Amino acid sequence: MDLSINEDHEALCDAAQDWLGDNMPLIGIRDRDPALFQPLMAMGWIGMTSPDVGFDHVSEALVFVAMGRALAPVAALSSAVAARWFGAQGKVALAIPDGVRVQVFDSPGTTQALGLWQGQGQGQAAIIDLPGGLELRACLDLSTNLVAWDGAPELTRADDPRAALHLALLGAAYALGCAEAARDMAADYAKLREQFGRQIGAFQAIKHMCADMAVRAAVARSQLYYAACALDEGSADMAFHVAAAKRLADTAALDNARANIQIHGGIGMTDEASPHLLLKRAHLLGFLAPVATRDLLAPVTTG
Repeated sequence: MDLSINEDHEALCDAAQDWLGDNMPLIGIRDRDPALFQPLMAMGWIGMTSPDVGFDHVSEALVFVAMGRALAPVAALSSAVAARWFGAQGKVALAIPDGVRVQVFDSPGTTQALGLWQGQGQGQAAIIDLPGGLELRACLDLSTNLVAWDGAPELTRADDPRAALHLALLGAAYALGCAEAARDMAADYAKLREQFGRQIGAFQAIKHMCADMAVRAAVARSQLYYAACALDEGSADMAFHVAAAKRLADTAALDNARANIQIHGGIGMTDEASPHLLLKRAHLLGFLAPVATRDLLAPVTTG
């Protein structure tokens, strides 16, 4: 298992970050045009692991980390999984079942949604057809929107259990991107804001908080690499490593987003500043393929 990042990976990440920085800045996130999803798909990142393209999950995960830093549309997660395991060609919304209700995120421009339904481990990936006339609502995550559907939709389930692991892996990549964005935002502000005639980054308490943010992101990134490699190789313990990556990334995203708000002080709690956007995205990602302790303690089966 090769965990090294090569020049091709670095070039892919640089290209993704440049495009996302130009087309999806955090400023003005409330006014993002839903039509931006089409040029995002045109970049080729949504279908990277589809059979006719053939990129590995490591390359895909690296790109999705960059997308997570930019709070890219959450439908990219479900669309990528739908392209790989269902042969879907366009946008597919993200579904999160909640008892007898299904919450569907980022649905404009599509009539289908993909999510995880009850099954072994973290669930089973399935696609549903969306009925017409659903009311579009605002969402806690200001970068997206949602519709709520009461009922039991007909499911088209993926035959391969790796489809569910794929969605969890990409969710972990998005969460890691969110954690890294919070880390960098906090560090940049600590070098800018002055108090008592000094930059606040010079104070030990702020240094410790930023260091903790960096460690959380580094640990989550290492586990994400390993989980992606395990999924590529079809390892017997791939479900464990994907679950571990999701747990670490979700924790890093939430804790880093909170620390970022604290470092920003009073302005960090205002609507006009950006820190709260990362916290809200971190909360949303935590509902996608949540990892229970039993998922991490379950014995590995070699089949």
